[in-house]
Amino acid sequence: MFQLKLKPVCCGTSAWDRPKQCASLITLLLGCCMLVFLHVLISSEFEDEAAYFSSLSLPEEDSKLPQMGIVLMENLPVTGTPRMPKRIHQTWKSDEIPHSLTEWVKSWTKNHPDWEYWLWTDKSARHLISDRHPSFLQTYDNYPHNIQRADALRYIVLYEFGGVYADLDMESLRPLDRLAWKYSCFLGQEPYAHPILDTNTHTLVINAIMACQPGHPFMKMVVDSLPDFAHMWSLFDATGPHFLSYVYKKYMRENQQLSPTHEDWVYLTPAEYFYPNRDPDKFSYFYRQCKNYEQLNPLQRAACHNLKKTPLEEKRMALAFTNHHWVHTYLFSVKVSLRQPVPMREIVPEMKLYPEDAPVK
Repeated sequence: MFQLKLKPVCCGTSAWDRPKQCASLITLLLGCCMLVFLHVLISSEFEDEAAYFSSLSLPEEDSKLPQMGIVLMENLPVTGTPRMPKRIHQTWKSDEIPHSLTEWVKSWTKNHPDWEYWLWTDKSARHLISDRHPSFLQTYDNYPHNIQRADALRYIVLYEFGGVYADLDMESLRPLDRLAWKYSCFLGQEPYAHPILDTNTHTLVINAIMACQPGHPFMKMVVDSLPDFAHMWSLFDATGPHFLSYVYKKYMRENQQLSPTHEDWVYLTPAEYFYPNRDPDKFSYFYRQCKNYEQLNPLQRAACHNLKKTPLEEKRMALAFTNHHWVHTYLFSVKVSLRQPVPMREIVPEMKLYPEDAPVK
């Protein structure tokens, strides 16, 4: 009679090796289980930002401390003519994106049904730079990290085509038309506590969402400045938020005479507009910082009070145009997903690609 013999999973070349391999496998499995448990524990602990920071024990707020944050939205037009093309730009390495990001992509087309949707892949990105910025191609190719190429690309895309750029982990909550009717270029800033408690910097301009008309002089300054910062070892300094913040502050110093209604003005929106939630990865660090309240300077103390006064989610979202989910997609390649990536054409059938859909200059 035929017998099927199964070879044990933990088997060595000898009986002596077999117990040691089994023990190693069991240790590995236990370690994986512990990591999963810690991930679930940390995720559940940080789920409610307002509840987490409300437990901070701080002295009574001093009226002399700097004030930060808004409670009301500015007066935005309810109709008008957009001061930039109605285009949404997003980037990914290919035209298939992780399944976990698809609903956030759909939120953009849902809230902006009459806007074009552009996807920029590694292939189309290099094609664009080769076509329109060939002198930058060597710098682009020599960046040591893919996120640096992705950063540079978003600046070039906005300079060339205009519209709105948004990271794939940015969810649209309401149309951006009212902002586009009022401003020809606008940027977002990180939640107030991020730069203050991280680096003792008052403001940090972040590039996860940006909007400009094509050919805007600010975006030209950004693109022209990229080669000068390519040698920086830090991702943030070379192409990221620190780089963008430096160029923004330089541009505004050189254009102090401009009014907010001028075509060349750049509007830095309140953090509440695009980043109603702080990065959960920073919660523990911020909490420890604020526990040492007496050792902090006035700006840092004000940031701690701002954390403690975090309103409930519905109040934060009432002021928000988008919600940034802090997935850190530039690290996505090291994360494990059990679901297959989704072709972008299935999510946005009418999406546009470069160069075949490029508008005539």
